[in-house]
Amino acid sequence: MSIQDETSSDRWLSHCVWIVALWASFFNLLNFNGYPLFRPEVAITMLALALVGGVMALIQQSAKPRLWFLVVALFAAVLVDLNASISAIWFLGCWAIFAVIAFYVREVFVKILFAAAAAVLFFQGAELVLDDGSPREAGNEAQNLQAPDRDRADRPAIVHLVLDSYLGLDGMALGPDIYRDLRSEQIRFFTSHDFQVYPRAYSPYAKTLNSLPALFSYGQDEPVVHSITSEYSIPEQLPYFADLDAMGYRIDALLPAYFDLCVKQKLTQCRTFESSGLSSMLGTEMSATDRAKVFGFTMLNLTRTIRSATGRIRPDPGARLAHNRSELFPLTSLGQFDSFIADVAGLREGEVKFAHILLPHDPYMLAADCTVKPESRWLDEHGPGTAAAREQGYADQVRCLQQWLDRLLDALDRTPAGREAIVLIHGDHGSRIAPTQPFVDGPQLSPRELLMSYSTFFAIRVPGESPGEVPGTHSLGRLMADFRAREFAAAPRPAPAVDQVAVTDAAGTPREWRPLPGFTR
Repeated sequence: MSIQDETSSDRWLSHCVWIVALWASFFNLLNFNGYPLFRPEVAITMLALALVGGVMALIQQSAKPRLWFLVVALFAAVLVDLNASISAIWFLGCWAIFAVIAFYVREVFVKILFAAAAAVLFFQGAELVLDDGSPREAGNEAQNLQAPDRDRADRPAIVHLVLDSYLGLDGMALGPDIYRDLRSEQIRFFTSHDFQVYPRAYSPYAKTLNSLPALFSYGQDEPVVHSITSEYSIPEQLPYFADLDAMGYRIDALLPAYFDLCVKQKLTQCRTFESSGLSSMLGTEMSATDRAKVFGFTMLNLTRTIRSATGRIRPDPGARLAHNRSELFPLTSLGQFDSFIADVAGLREGEVKFAHILLPHDPYMLAADCTVKPESRWLDEHGPGTAAAREQGYADQVRCLQQWLDRLLDALDRTPAGREAIVLIHGDHGSRIAPTQPFVDGPQLSPRELLMSYSTFFAIRVPGESPGEVPGTHSLGRLMADFRAREFAAAPRPAPAVDQVAVTDAAGTPREWRPLPGFTR
């Protein structure tokens, strides 16, 4: 082979390596999410990645001869970040190591990168092509198993549903009118299904990773300490699940992976799900371009250093933050809710069916009829966008949720065990539609804005007990403690107590306790 041929070959490799590497990462993402290959949104994303890879190749070419090794090493570090989500210190370390290698072996380094990326692309692509599209079987993830041969408790079944970011009824009463109308609709819906509702229930915490351990410990837990990067939690044995186990209940759980009960709680069945599953877009009204946008932002958010660096660049201050634009929490949760409804159809006496569903959590992407809005209209709890627009989006999502709740209750009413079951439905915190969550030394929030974080929904259906509104202001922990004191057999009526809420640092660790603002305007 001539020198000219070698030069042409090297130039071809340098132009293709980044395209192949980006496609390989994208195919890996598709496989992880069980997303089919032959879709228009996949083709659009591949074209966009090819353009990005082409620009990277041109930058690399223009950096020759002196800076070439630094540029190649930088792009290689970007690929590591894309596939391993490394911190800034690791990113710089990879960049330095790759720069040394590229300086000494030059074009060989690109050839090695190309060979590795091409191999990944081939095998990931083959798996996508051979995938028959059948649903993947979800295994039992429970590690601390209940005794499989013991009899179930001679008690009514319990259906326990935690709905994320579900604002309380008297939080809705604070307005605007869209919330007041929503409050009336919610009361009619739940009381017509024989629920007792607690309009002034509240969570002392505005973050899920604090609120759930607290309520499952009846409000007696030690404050949870978080690092600034806390995203996942595996709690120790929680009193609520330990008590249910001690009373002979067989417990099944369905929940998002970031708060994993499967590892240490006494359970019979447990399954986690990724909060934002790309396959949930299939079969929806979303356009191919909107789906491609979600793919792109998902790939960006798989990185850590690049995401942090680009997050500081906002050409349009009115646009949604990039780290929010890959989130599909509500859409993914609709599919998980379907699974939960199918599961409770086989409910039996002495069983507990527990689920944590990320509805009506943001982004506000669902219309009241549960169709998916165009991506350009999705909104997030803290903005951007006006508070009125976000509150309208939130109300739409609650109305969509109500349809799934109606289906759940209908499924329960079709079986004897379901009709006799105790059904507990509550939030983990409020809607959090405010400029920010409450932080120590953070921006000053109005009493109403604070209640948007702390006011949360609570309702219970107990066969033989009359529906209606239960007066009083009660924390989730006190409600759960009184429910336990009644052996999980009657609706709670806790005694009045001091109502306080936690204010956290930026990492989410509670630092101060302050009085809960009043619910009257």
